[in-house]
Amino acid sequence: MGVILFKNEVYKKVLVFDGAMGTQLIQNGLKEDECPDLWSLTKPDVISKIHRSYFEAGSDCVETNTFGANREKLKKYGLENKVGDINKAAVLLAKDVAKDYGGYVGLSVGPTGRLMRPSGDLDFDEAEAVFYEQLLVGIEAGADFISIETMSDIKEAKAAFLAYKRAKENAKKDVACLVSLTFEENKRLLMGTPPEVAAYFFSFIGADLVGANCSGGAKQLLDVIKSMSSFSFVPLSTKPNAGLPKMIDGKVVYENCIADFESSTEEFIQSGVRLYGGCCGTNPEYIKAIAKLVKGKNTLFESKAEKRFITSIYSILDVSSKFSVYEFKLTNHFSQESIFELVGIEEDSVLVDIDENIELEVLKNFLLESQDFSKKPYIFNITAKDQVDVIDRYYFGVYGAVSSLCGSSGIKVEI
Repeated sequence: MGVILFKNEVYKKVLVFDGAMGTQLIQNGLKEDECPDLWSLTKPDVISKIHRSYFEAGSDCVETNTFGANREKLKKYGLENKVGDINKAAVLLAKDVAKDYGGYVGLSVGPTGRLMRPSGDLDFDEAEAVFYEQLLVGIEAGADFISIETMSDIKEAKAAFLAYKRAKENAKKDVACLVSLTFEENKRLLMGTPPEVAAYFFSFIGADLVGANCSGGAKQLLDVIKSMSSFSFVPLSTKPNAGLPKMIDGKVVYENCIADFESSTEEFIQSGVRLYGGCCGTNPEYIKAIAKLVKGKNTLFESKAEKRFITSIYSILDVSSKFSVYEFKLTNHFSQESIFELVGIEEDSVLVDIDENIELEVLKNFLLESQDFSKKPYIFNITAKDQVDVIDRYYFGVYGAVSSLCGSSGIKVEI
């Protein structure tokens, strides 16, 4: 029941999210070398108190204390075999507090801390398996929605999203999903993705909300949210930091910028934000200020997005108007050196003409190896049904298809 209510509510009104968890843990004595996620097992009373303080301040939703509760992050503390215990405990703690307020609980799913290939050594399938382990436990424990957050790489965010889809299917539970990304000062993800690409892609493939968190203060994130606004099919979420941190006496200190959160509120809502809270450095006072302005504010969400774009990791292309095409023949002779043919091309898109005898492993390798370098959106001439699943999984955007074969993350285009 909770998930249906949650999905309906974000289309009708603005919901208040919570503020920072980490900041509150530090104030409650968390040491630098301690695992914050473990506190759900060792200091449950502190975690419950933090959740309660946000609900008391006006939050409609809180996130679990599981931001780093994936196998990769927990390895640092020798806790990689505690993924199940930590996530289950965190969800049950939050749910126990939420029931007193009629509130929702989101499972916080943060990044692995490793770079994805080809920039790093984390394989896409491996990343999906890491996220799946955490997500399955969280969904089975009763999370009302999933909050894939603070993602700086669209590839890693997609791995987490696919893990979410598989986990909810296997758990046989309908759970909503937010995909929230963190942007650099240049208003792009660390790997170069602009906000409109991220919003269009994740809302296209089925996220229930998309948004941005962390990434500086409310004023910086307002520009990002405005860029997302016209390209999202679903409501937006935002959780800005309390401005930029400063080092004072060896400690990280955030300025009080509640006024920025208040002054940005109306523009956030006009831009489609229906879930509004705070990230690093924020506390219940920030949530109280947000709640005073938006709590229960009825405002219907109506999408302005249209399915007439294809995307790459770096760019978005309107295929309803005239565009140029670079043709690339993909055969079983593909090698990593072939990728250099796609670097720096001037055309607007790449037509990948797939040989009818292509091996699926070659197609997969081409997709995983080439997209960081080619910059331009791909259009595929798909020659067999089994190729569709490979492209849907390993293409990190909305692609174009010129043949009659097209998957769930592609659109038909004419060239």
